[in-house]
Amino acid sequence: MKKIAMVGLAVMSLFIANAQAIKKASPVAGKKNPHINVFNQALRSGDVNAAAVALNYYISEQGASNTYADTLAMLYMQLGAYPQCYYWANGRLQQNPDDKALMEMKGISLDKMQQPKEAIDVFEKLFKATQNPYHAYKLMELQYGIKRLAECLVTANAAEKLTYKPEMIMTYSVGEQVGRTYLEAGVLNIHGLTLYDLDKKAEAKSYFEKAVALDSNFVLARQNLEAIKLEAAGKSAPVNPATNTPGAPPANKNN
Repeated sequence: MKKIAMVGLAVMSLFIANAQAIKKASPVAGKKNPHINVFNQALRSGDVNAAAVALNYYISEQGASNTYADTLAMLYMQLGAYPQCYYWANGRLQQNPDDKALMEMKGISLDKMQQPKEAIDVFEKLFKATQNPYHAYKLMELQYGIKRLAECLVTANAAEKLTYKPEMIMTYSVGEQVGRTYLEAGVLNIHGLTLYDLDKKAEAKSYFEKAVALDSNFVLARQNLEAIKLEAAGKSAPVNPATNTPGAPPANKNN
């Protein structure tokens, strides 16, 4: 079995932060300020770097206790500048500790900065507050990634009770191949891997089967299911855990 997808959330779960950033980047907000004029112009032309520079000047002039600091964190997220995103998101959380978009950006940044334990702390709080399937998935990824299996199983059981929509998707990669599948299938796949590592192989097999039933083209789940069948027949090495990037649409969803 290939390794589980570990980097999907920045692609699939920034809907909260995107909505907030667009709202805060309204051209009306500071149209008389030259830095905001440059910021708005840069956004219109798609120049995220210039927009970030303009906001740095504006915040230096106006102070960090304004909502454009949230937008700056989002711009750094889009640029993949995770230490800078963390700096601004974490700073703003001191003033707005329950802001979900800021929490999400902080958690993603910590994960990208190879600080999974700290990222888990953020996503535990975030999932508790939102009961959002994407946050459940990311929390499971992080917990499984550092083998906090008992905690991952608790999250998986909570995630199983959530409502999933067909438009909720995740991305993954297998070697050079890329693909997309339903978020629910991704959750089921991690659930199966967690059970496997806890030596509950019959239960693990049932979760891989559920994932494949949702999307017959979900390569990771198919490989996992085949591996566990071969292992049971004494024909293969044990199942191994994998990683995630963007790809093509999911194949089918059989309910």
